[in-house]
Amino acid sequence: MKNATYAKLCGGLALVWALGLIFIPAFATTVEQLMLLFLSTNAR
Repeated sequence: MKNATYAKLCGGLALVWALGLIFIPAFATTVEQLMLLFLSTNAR
């Protein structure tokens, strides 16, 4: 995969991720819960 293609793919995924977090409340809540679960199980 060329660098330009990789950059476009990563940019597109980041855009979709950010828009999903902003405009889909259930998605944002799920992501938040999973992040908190991960952090609480790995905290020392």
